[in-house]
Amino acid sequence: MNNENFWFRTLFKVKIYETSSEHFQRLFQDVMSYRYPSFQSVAPYGNQGDGGNDGWMPNEGYYFQVYGKKASSKINLSSVLKKAVTDFNELRNNYGDIKQYHFVYNDRFEGTPAPIGKALLELKKKYNLEEASAWNSAKLERVFMELDYDQKESILYSIPAELPDFIDPRAIAEILKHLANKAIHRVDTNLIAPDFDTKIRINGLTSPVPDFLRCYSYQQGEIDDFLHKRDPALKQIVAEEMRGFYQNSKIEIPDSIENGANLRYVWIMEQLIPEICKKNPHSFKAYREAAQVILAKYFEACDIYESPNTIITS
Repeated sequence: MNNENFWFRTLFKVKIYETSSEHFQRLFQDVMSYRYPSFQSVAPYGNQGDGGNDGWMPNEGYYFQVYGKKASSKINLSSVLKKAVTDFNELRNNYGDIKQYHFVYNDRFEGTPAPIGKALLELKKKYNLEEASAWNSAKLERVFMELDYDQKESILYSIPAELPDFIDPRAIAEILKHLANKAIHRVDTNLIAPDFDTKIRINGLTSPVPDFLRCYSYQQGEIDDFLHKRDPALKQIVAEEMRGFYQNSKIEIPDSIENGANLRYVWIMEQLIPEICKKNPHSFKAYREAAQVILAKYFEACDIYESPNTIITS
């Protein structure tokens, strides 16, 4: 996987983890509108709602219904099954000629529960459909990766450069100020910097993330200069914020997820970017690169990811 594919694929996965409800529906509609020119998204209208249809390809007779549970909520299988079947019946009442029916479900890469696929198969047989299937996050990711570069960038904004020669120090300062203004997470601060390669290995980080950490670690002087000129207490505040982000990343990205360590790296990078900066898509590249300088700094200082010292002595 080249770095361009790594960024698009991993940023899209992070976006999948972060979205739910109408945000997940909008993400699905954006991807489908680029990939299939005949696709039309559907918005609810008054008391008529969406008629069980979140998007369709009218000439083909293909219909899509979207369901995105909240990230922190557990699956309520009976509710999901009821929605998949109820929305199909609503479709039949409102649109009639249905050739394919697809239930788009944000499983956050954990897999679609078997009863959902079985219920859709029963619909296919009962109503003689060409196809009735569940589209999970992995399926949506594959469709996204079929888009061209500009289309993918329009959904995720600019990705970091391969190995940038210049990091905007203003972006680094902006992120550090943002972190310094956040609440403090009190955790153990008696940490010892470990061997870099050993820490990479025990945390399961794989290419290209170790290369990013090494490359961006050479820019740490920007952080040291900023902290040196400000209140010395900021150094501790920022370190504690970084630990807080890492602890949250372990909650959001479970160990069971493939390449979870790399996914956490990108998840933390996205969390570091202040919300106000996200309103300008053109600045994303600079902030994503600046955020990686901060990640490299606090990875090496052992504020994020597991420490070999801790594991050996625990």
